[in-house]
Amino acid sequence: MSVDLNRKTDASEVKRPNSVLGVLMFFLLIIAVTIMAFAVYLKTIGYDFTTLDVKEAINFARSHSQKQTSIAASEISYSQDGSVDCKVYKGYTILLSQDGVKWYDKSGKLLQEKALTLTRPVLRNSIKYMAIIDISGRDIYFFKDKTQLWSRRLDNQIINAEVSEEGDCTVVTQSKEFKSAVIVIDVNGADKYTKFCAEDIVLSAKTLHDGEDVLINKVVTKGIKAGTQFEFNNIYLKDPFSTLSMSDNVFPVLLAMGDDVAAIGQNMLLFMDKQGKELWRKSADSIYCVAPNSEKYIIVAGKFADSTGSAKQKVLVLNKKGEEVYSFNQPENISGISMYGDRLALRTQRSIYLFSIKGKKLGQYVARNEIKDAYLTGNNEAIVISGGSVSLVEIK
Repeated sequence: MSVDLNRKTDASEVKRPNSVLGVLMFFLLIIAVTIMAFAVYLKTIGYDFTTLDVKEAINFARSHSQKQTSIAASEISYSQDGSVDCKVYKGYTILLSQDGVKWYDKSGKLLQEKALTLTRPVLRNSIKYMAIIDISGRDIYFFKDKTQLWSRRLDNQIINAEVSEEGDCTVVTQSKEFKSAVIVIDVNGADKYTKFCAEDIVLSAKTLHDGEDVLINKVVTKGIKAGTQFEFNNIYLKDPFSTLSMSDNVFPVLLAMGDDVAAIGQNMLLFMDKQGKELWRKSADSIYCVAPNSEKYIIVAGKFADSTGSAKQKVLVLNKKGEEVYSFNQPENISGISMYGDRLALRTQRSIYLFSIKGKKLGQYVARNEIKDAYLTGNNEAIVISGGSVSLVEIK
């Protein structure tokens, strides 16, 4: 009987490749875990993965690490229990909750407070006036600066409201006999105009042309997809003097642009004159948000097709003729725009980018927590609202 003296050698040779493979798999696993951890970290700090680039991602993370050391100039803490709304009005930071409203200055000092009992409180304001509206409730409190001018309890539940520079408060309510009603209350708290709407749902309404006209934005549901009817009314006439219908489009945002008005939908911009006539429209793949307080330009962020037909995320600055004055690419999904002078604060989930209106990047602020809202209050300072706190920060 012969003995195979090479058996042990062969066995060790068989094991050696397995050992090398195990080490290789171990290092691959470490690399995979590292990449996954880095991806999770990028997501938590607000990186947009639709335009993933390794070098850009590393620079974004490095920038975030550097900016995390910045300290807010002031900070106001609030409870997140129940509905909370926050706005910047006439230099004050207004914090509204179900229990009442508080006025703070820029340093975070409490200036005034008023106890209230509200269901779903929201703030609506123009440059001059501010209203506290109890959505799904019936109460309205109207202010100029820190002084309450009037309060009202309406007969029906409130759906929506707007405040004009003239001091008109335009309220959309439910109605017992009709689908909805539009009420305009003047600066003294007196009823100025009432219109009942029997067939269509009113999404919003606002006064135009120094309070002489009322634009009612209706959602029409007769077709396969929801459409819109814009109804232009004069406060002294029973019937509308103009209507404009748009099929398959709903326009949640209305902006007064002098005597004209811009309507912004999910994928369309519509511009109308004082007579309710369409002047121009512009389509988009998607519109994310619009700057609310620009009288000269319409400033929107979204996905727009270029000359080749491919869609890119951009910020567009349009004049009243619909002409593109400025435009620039923005890599992250923008959820809000605030404007101060010729500067724009572009808000994302975790960052605020500071740009000139011409598209020059001037700075960036990265927050520790998810940003709910932000208001540019100076050339490079902003009020930032995040979970449980309101902070005054410097963008650099």
